[in-house]
Amino acid sequence: MSHRLTKQKRILFFFSLVAVAISLAACGAGGPAPTPTPTKTPVAAGNLEPSPTSVALPAPTPTPEPPTPTPRPENIAPFTGLPVDDPERIKQLPIFVCINNDAAGRAAHWGLSKADLVYEYIVDGFSLTRLTAMYHSQEADRIGPVRSARYPNIWMVQMYGGVLACSGGSDAIRYLLKNEVGFPYLDADIDDPSNNRYFTNLGTDYRTRLQARTDGVRQWLADQGIPTEWNKPGFEFSEEPPPDAAGDATVIDIPYPGGNSVQWRYDPALNGYLRYQGGVQQFDPAINGPIVASNVIVLAAVHEVTDIIEDTLGTKGINIKLHEFGDLRIFRDGKVYEGTWRASQEAPPRWLGPGEVPITLKPGQSWLQVVRKIEDISYQ
Repeated sequence: MSHRLTKQKRILFFFSLVAVAISLAACGAGGPAPTPTPTKTPVAAGNLEPSPTSVALPAPTPTPEPPTPTPRPENIAPFTGLPVDDPERIKQLPIFVCINNDAAGRAAHWGLSKADLVYEYIVDGFSLTRLTAMYHSQEADRIGPVRSARYPNIWMVQMYGGVLACSGGSDAIRYLLKNEVGFPYLDADIDDPSNNRYFTNLGTDYRTRLQARTDGVRQWLADQGIPTEWNKPGFEFSEEPPPDAAGDATVIDIPYPGGNSVQWRYDPALNGYLRYQGGVQQFDPAINGPIVASNVIVLAAVHEVTDIIEDTLGTKGINIKLHEFGDLRIFRDGKVYEGTWRASQEAPPRWLGPGEVPITLKPGQSWLQVVRKIEDISYQ
């Protein structure tokens, strides 16, 4: 009896050793490794003299490659869906111009209707908005009033692969634009101090005097020997409204800060949305008519306060992550379409509806209204 018990103990001891060995092997060879603590990449700098160690851009955000779109006819503009008189024009870099949008600036707007698209976004401690207009399929001999660059300009120009034309900026933003971003940056204060070669001066008010023109920007590119060949994917367009509208939307209200609230009103006779800001309808003297958008694209994006000082009052700049993703509402033909937007630092944004199906835009000009949360807007 005692012999059998001793044998059983030996067997149990043997199997316990085997179990321990298997457990140790699993931990050493295939067990989970500890998760490393991520290192944050700095996204902004203060108002000190910038340097390569004090100012850096975030690493590019990986984005899945979009499906290959149907080839676009050579004479159709990629961001309006309309025919162009010179197909060679849309093979060149798009031109982005920073435009003043305070009360004085709005009263002096010129040439916005000739832009393929216009961004409006919050700046300077959430106190006001600024515009950046992109010119690609049309020339414009007067665009203004031109003002200084802000952080969101980095992302939008990188995405579309264009050239940026502004007048000044904080030391940190200027450093990034001149040294880090990888696209051409024409600064009126540095590259054209007399403001008579590439820009034009009208009057003496710093808020309204400086005007840009597309041929002036292209002349600067030629003078610098900068290649202008361009080839990026565009937006998708359709004359007929998509069938999956979420409802009617003939009035859109966007409550921007500082008395800068925007309203768009659909006008069936003009087949587009009329723009109002601060309760005043906006007109463009370049066409002697109202601003009319075929598409109003409202995109929600992450807004972050940076350490960049934008003015003598110590106002801090805002970084808006236009190179990532967020909620989306597209308004066209008096209807609203719900979805999400997605972008990277290498390609323009995509507008996606249910099932990741692209939402097609109406051919014509688009205004991109950037907000903090999609719930901030209302429409009826």
